[in-house]
Amino acid sequence: MFNKKPETIATSNAPAVSNRPIIRTPIRSVSNSGNTSKAKNNATISKECHIKGDISGNDDINIFGKVEGTITIKSNTVTIESSAKIDANIFAKVVNVNGIVIGNIEAIEKIVVSGSGNVTGDMLAKKVILQDGSYFKGNVSMVENQPNQPSQTSQQSPPNQPNQPPVTPKTKP
Repeated sequence: MFNKKPETIATSNAPAVSNRPIIRTPIRSVSNSGNTSKAKNNATISKECHIKGDISGNDDINIFGKVEGTITIKSNTVTIESSAKIDANIFAKVVNVNGIVIGNIEAIEKIVVSGSGNVTGDMLAKKVILQDGSYFKGNVSMVENQPNQPSQTSQQSPPNQPNQPPVTPKTKP
């Protein structure tokens, strides 16, 4: 009882071994036009969601559900999936329509309405693509956005007057 030596516990820097399985999840690398330092996030509105109001943000958004109001994602892409029903005006960099949109769409770059897409409203973009089988009712304006470009009227000089001698009044002799 008194002659027992204390047990020494060996300390090690080696990690403890566990019988638990190691779960490895793959890491997805999303390329943002070659810029891998900033991963792009996507927001999703699921099929069972119904949103009334304004949606705004800086991430891409995929909509599977219903939205009523305004969608503003000016620096990224809005994708209306085939199950989506949108009653809203949409403002984005790129808009892809696979579902139903009732409202105006304004895109900085392009609007693509797929074969399953249905748009009732006006569209404004540099490029508007209506694929075979798509439905569209409204007006299309394809404009080239050129910021800081002076208008043609401010660049024009006043019209040249024909060279005519000055008019002098005639006197009677």
